[in-house]
Amino acid sequence: MRFKDIQANESLKDVLRKDIKLNRVSHAQVFLGNKGNAKLALALAYSQYLNCIQKEEEDSCDKCESCIKYKNLSHPDLHFIYPVIKNNTQKKAISQTYLSEWRAAISNNPYLSLDDWLRQIVQDNKTGKRGVIYKDEADNVHKTLRLKKYESKYRVFLVWMPEQMNLEASNKLLKVLEEPPEGTVFLFVSENIDSMISTIKSRLQKLKIPDFKDKDIKAHLSEKNISENKLKQLSYVTNNNLGEIIKIIDDEEEEMDFFKEFSTWMRIIYKEDILSISQWVEESCKKGKRLQRLFLIYAINIIRECILFSTGNTQLLRSTEKEQEFIRKFSPFVHGKNSVLLFEKLESAIKLLDRNANLKIHLFNLSIQMARLVKTKM
Repeated sequence: MRFKDIQANESLKDVLRKDIKLNRVSHAQVFLGNKGNAKLALALAYSQYLNCIQKEEEDSCDKCESCIKYKNLSHPDLHFIYPVIKNNTQKKAISQTYLSEWRAAISNNPYLSLDDWLRQIVQDNKTGKRGVIYKDEADNVHKTLRLKKYESKYRVFLVWMPEQMNLEASNKLLKVLEEPPEGTVFLFVSENIDSMISTIKSRLQKLKIPDFKDKDIKAHLSEKNISENKLKQLSYVTNNNLGEIIKIIDDEEEEMDFFKEFSTWMRIIYKEDILSISQWVEESCKKGKRLQRLFLIYAINIIRECILFSTGNTQLLRSTEKEQEFIRKFSPFVHGKNSVLLFEKLESAIKLLDRNANLKIHLFNLSIQMARLVKTKM
């Protein structure tokens, strides 16, 4: 991964390059940001530049022996730590067990989410385990540090989602962070640093990574054959989560016109046409769970935009002209007496979906509840 492969974040790239050139490399850093932004990609690009033998002014050379190994994620002085799910057949729960899956996953999508990663290693996760970094991992780090570096100036430990470390792993890793061997760099990549123990947080140099903007998403996906309307909808419903967008496109899931789906849904539930609601539910259930989840998020966003429109905060709207015309007509049905309940019902529906609730029953009940709410008088 090179800096030039990552959209935007130019000021952060300058800071990272400057620290290396001035030999001000902190031994413990955290790249902190929301789902689907550039935090992992930047950590990968930074570590490659750190050990590049023939550094260019703005980027790693991508040609030297070190860069070639970094491109393959196979450099012997690059060590990955990430959440895993323990099973009864494993003696130790360590990242190394899933290294080939990890390399494939982030090579394909360096903006992936924890859920996407866990689906790579566990096909059927009905219990909803979130993945953990166990004490075995910290023991492995200590073991690695007793050995000499193979070939690079810096040995890099890239710790993805450190908030998933259990207490035993955190305490053992803390000892290393207090007095790391010379030439050892820990790069944490986190979405929620507040979930880490305070003694580790206090030792990390923090880099806040901003979310991508619409233009960044468009530039990143410029080589893919995606309509502008679809790209706008995906950016809107994922809140510019590039990892989620890449996953949807790569899975080649059935395309959903979220606006058309929502306007149809609102029309039939307002009429309380039970037959039409049943037919809509039947068709909706044929689409994948990921698209269903995004549709419900889209519905929440439209309700939010109705409130913004009604309160005169039109400058905050992200919807298209076509959507805003619908919002202008629909906003009188979203007001102080039902808006909170509408949000709650939709958010609850997402949680049920994540827990593998029966989709047909779940969507039918939601439709009936929404029908009652949109008919609530001001």
